[in-house]
Amino acid sequence: MASLFCFYSLVSCSENESVLAKVDTVELTENDAQILMKHLGYNAQNKEEYNKFIEEWCENEAFKNELKLEYPESWNLIKLRSELFSGELAKYHIEEIELKKSLDTFVSQAEIEKYYNSQKDEFILHDYIIKALYLKIPKNLDFKSKNVHLSYMLKNDKDLLEVNSYAKLYAEDYYFNDSTWEYFQVLTKDIPLAKYNIDNIVLNRTKTYFSDNNFTYFLNVIDFKLKDEAPPIDFLQKEIKEIIIASRLQDLKTKNENKLIQRIISKHEIIINN
Repeated sequence: MASLFCFYSLVSCSENESVLAKVDTVELTENDAQILMKHLGYNAQNKEEYNKFIEEWCENEAFKNELKLEYPESWNLIKLRSELFSGELAKYHIEEIELKKSLDTFVSQAEIEKYYNSQKDEFILHDYIIKALYLKIPKNLDFKSKNVHLSYMLKNDKDLLEVNSYAKLYAEDYYFNDSTWEYFQVLTKDIPLAKYNIDNIVLNRTKTYFSDNNFTYFLNVIDFKLKDEAPPIDFLQKEIKEIIIASRLQDLKTKNENKLIQRIISKHEIIINN
């Protein structure tokens, strides 16, 4: 039922662009939808995710209204808990906004290296990371006439230039960066490798190509780092920097929480009847 309702709402959107959906008297505006989708990690540009979010919103609102009508005591409890939780959220957001104004976000290379060396076990890999070339093209292409089956192996200086040129014209997907590490599973997520031994492909620095019903795949593993050991520091630069900054923010919260609470409380009329 919710799916049909949401579909109707989307079709009607052209008449009122600001309202995407409505359940009883509650409306979902486009602006609110964008804010919620961003917060929940939805991609608003993806039609499937967009429709899924609106359908879920419709269903949730329908359940809320049903509970309100049929089980008012339970609805009252939910309201009380929501109000309590919204206060905790407000405190969290104020702390983030206020304290970030005085947060030092510069992290030196020495700090990153110190954290990396002291916390290596924290970063043990559960998947290979690799440097590789990956090319995916439609199966019907005659790639051998262009020597792609040879040039993707990168044996000569001119090979990369030839692969790049070919990829710009024909590739469904293409990746090459010999200075940056990438997770093997992320890079090969679209490659049908189920029948292959992944360990052998990586450990042997395999250069291979094969086809399924629709595509031909080229994979050239140039370098790798083993699972169950820490990756090189350059792979973790951004992550470690974020960890250090988050730790500084937490320290600021711990040191300044009481002052912040008192400042906010002093701005509002509070009456407690004993």
